[in-house]
Amino acid sequence: MVYQGVDNPISIEVSHLPGQNFDVNDMIEAAKAGFDYYEKNFSPFQFKQYRILEYPRYRTFAQSFPNTVPFSEGIGFIGRVEKPDDIDFSYSVVAHELAHQWWGHQLIGAQVEGSNMMSESRAEYSALRVMEKKYGSDNMHKFLAHELDGYLRGRAGETRHENPLVLVQNESYVWYQKGSLVLYALSDYIGEDKVNLALHNFLMQYRYANANTSQDVPYPDTRQFVAALRAQTPPEYQYYITDAFENIVLYDNKALSATYAQTPYKKYKVTLTVQARKSRSDGSGNQTPMPLADYIDIGVFSGKKDHEKTLYLKKEKITQGKQTFEIVVDQIPTRAGIDPINKLIDRIPDDKTIDVSKP
Repeated sequence: MVYQGVDNPISIEVSHLPGQNFDVNDMIEAAKAGFDYYEKNFSPFQFKQYRILEYPRYRTFAQSFPNTVPFSEGIGFIGRVEKPDDIDFSYSVVAHELAHQWWGHQLIGAQVEGSNMMSESRAEYSALRVMEKKYGSDNMHKFLAHELDGYLRGRAGETRHENPLVLVQNESYVWYQKGSLVLYALSDYIGEDKVNLALHNFLMQYRYANANTSQDVPYPDTRQFVAALRAQTPPEYQYYITDAFENIVLYDNKALSATYAQTPYKKYKVTLTVQARKSRSDGSGNQTPMPLADYIDIGVFSGKKDHEKTLYLKKEKITQGKQTFEIVVDQIPTRAGIDPINKLIDRIPDDKTIDVSKP
């Protein structure tokens, strides 16, 4: 099919074996959604065609070359989404690999520490945004929980030394899962438009750079990228960039108790007590407690777990290890907690929300 891009029509082509077409329509839709988002927020696509080529499942990965993506049948073409609320993995992979046409092909990072973050973290963040447009913001906790789980599992199995995101070397769980998670969290703090503006400005300054350029820094590294993010970030959130990108910071947030009582005005007052802790890791497992002065989501929800409707979600400045909040909502609450959408790196994410009960 032909997609009308910003600069020219783009031919979206999917080559596959006859009969192995279960995911093809979703792949095309993912490419179209990716073009919608990436061209609008980052820059025009640089080619006139985008091709996805099936290959046998002796390997199970996809890889983005200029305008062409070899895509294993083991992660696409023969898969089917069986439940309406299941995540379409092939859709996500297409969005990620398409994003590499910007992050990895239009913009190349210097061959130094942090280089993989320059392409992979931004591609995975971009894919998260495309998935959000498909599934809605109420489902983002599923994607973020998946990224958080991947990061925690990766660091638990680290046999050498974990590096901060800006100095990542061979730690794929850092550049993929942590990188996308912290970029998404930053966009939640300062706004999706601000993070995308930082990405756009950075791309415009350094895209198609090469060793023969007259720029002082022909290939940028994470120092320039962090500076671009800081330029869009208000003073009260600068601490988050330091914590998330330049250090290894972990949280231990927990919902301790939650009760509700009906008010005379047919509303419901929730009393929620939470615990918050924060520490810095040295990359070898040694942790040092840090003082708290962090903005963290406090939320109240109704409905079944993993299918809740948000009744209240607001960032509160947490300065103590234990704090109690009183929140009035319009419907009977079922769950409440701290950082309920999984935006922060929490070592035990399952205890951040709790059922709300009558006292």
